[in-house]
Amino acid sequence: MRKKLIVSGCSFTDKNFTSLSAPDYDCSFPKWPELLAKKLDMECINLGASGAGNNYIYSTLLEEITRTPKEEIGLVLAAWSQVNREDYQNCFTNKHAFSFEDKFHKNMVWRNKRLGRNGDIFYWIKDTLRHYISLENLCKNHDLPYKQFQMINPFEGYLNGLSKTDFEIVNNLDNSNFEKRYKYQPKTKDDRLECFKLPIEYEKFIDTENFIGWPTIWSMGGYAIEEKTLMTDKRHNIKELIISDYDYHPNAKGHQKISEFIYDRLG
Repeated sequence: MRKKLIVSGCSFTDKNFTSLSAPDYDCSFPKWPELLAKKLDMECINLGASGAGNNYIYSTLLEEITRTPKEEIGLVLAAWSQVNREDYQNCFTNKHAFSFEDKFHKNMVWRNKRLGRNGDIFYWIKDTLRHYISLENLCKNHDLPYKQFQMINPFEGYLNGLSKTDFEIVNNLDNSNFEKRYKYQPKTKDDRLECFKLPIEYEKFIDTENFIGWPTIWSMGGYAIEEKTLMTDKRHNIKELIISDYDYHPNAKGHQKISEFIYDRLG
């Protein structure tokens, strides 16, 4: 019996990803979870969904692990997303193009938002850190091999002024009044420092040996997978590995690079 590789994440993981800003770009190539599963000789269970936040990622992993005989699971991977994203579910009657069917409850769909989440950046970071710990405890309680990592930077993009989507940017190239970023409103004298303190505080509760790139922040000596695979040392996008000048998602070569990078760190 081939064991299962169970993965969840956002658009960098979504097996059905399509580019909104480059709709004619062929994205039918294998994504990194499928490539990694082939290397590991495992069956790929890819739960990734474009736009997903960390509640979706944790919830879908929890459901899949809970409902799968544990002897069938070979590895669990959480590819965490930005902390500012909000995930929620509602009835299928509200289903539209930007919703994702609940695998185990066919009358429900998942939806997400990049902005508009209640709380603030400090709560969102703490909530994500709790998801790290919860996933770790879930896997360890069932004696399951697992790794977790930030696929994209958790919060620095938000602090810098969250970029508008590539779709919005491309559709406003001729609009001189268009602002490419949302303005961040500071909460304290030094929000960045206060945000950096939180991973340090929670580190004692996290098995960092199973967390690739810990503490996830470049300036703290950690990294997100995107930064190590699709970017230069100065964190500029490598054009040969992304879809376009406006869509920074990995292309076929980018997904290959991500799968190889993660594979080399599973030992």
